Amino acid sequence: MRGFAGGAFDESVVRDYPTADILERYLMLATKSRDELVPTVAGLLLFGRDDSIARFLPRAAVVATRFGGENAQAPVIERLELQGNLATLHESCLRFAKRYCDLWDSRPAQSPGQPADAPVAARANYHRAVFSEAIANALVHRDLVVRDVTTRLHIFDRTIEIVNPRRSTGFAPAALKAIRFGLHESLNPRIASIFSNPGYGVQLAPGGLPMVLREARSFSNRLPEIVAFNDEFRLRLHGI
Repeated sequence: MRGFAGGAFDESVVRDYPTADILERYLMLATKSRDELVPTVAGLLLFGRDDSIARFLPRAAVVATRFGGENAQAPVIERLELQGNLATLHESCLRFAKRYCDLWDSRPAQSPGQPADAPVAARANYHRAVFSEAIANALVHRDLVVRDVTTRLHIFDRTIEIVNPRRSTGFAPAALKAIRFGLHESLNPRIASIFSNPGYGVQLAPGGLPMVLREARSFSNRLPEIVAFNDEFRLRLHGI
């Protein structure tokens, strides 16, 4: 709360801070149930302990997979189910990507090309802020009502694909075009607002999806691919 309130935070009440009142009445991240204060789904996803989320919301996990090729039919090199609150998941996705890719703040200098007969594909390069925002967008806007679709991070030799549950009815195709211009179609506005606040502690570049499109195209000379069908939202980033 010190991070959220800034100079308005009252240091004199730290020892007796009214956590329950703040959560229930101001942030609306908790509610009363049988005279006990319990977190809402948003409260649990944002601030719950990692093991609690794995127990109560197992479908909030992210399945991260490295494929040894250019599509999902390629052999699986590694697959992990990442669990935890949103901050933990964001960091876990970044760590997984860094095992197989290089993330840069700007386009790297050109390096010699890889021999055509190389037995292993060279590590691909991606824009750090673009990947970070793409993961953040998936975590805060996923549609947990779609129970049979899990958020998935696919890392191929030259592309990264992020698949997210999102009801197609009422979203594609009209809203799918509007979000490219920064018009919000947020399913979870409270989660998105708190997650993007610097007080939450996750470092994100400003600009949202328009920034992702702009910087990704500048970095790789290819525009990310965005599609929505069968209650899935897919974003594909091209590496160099």
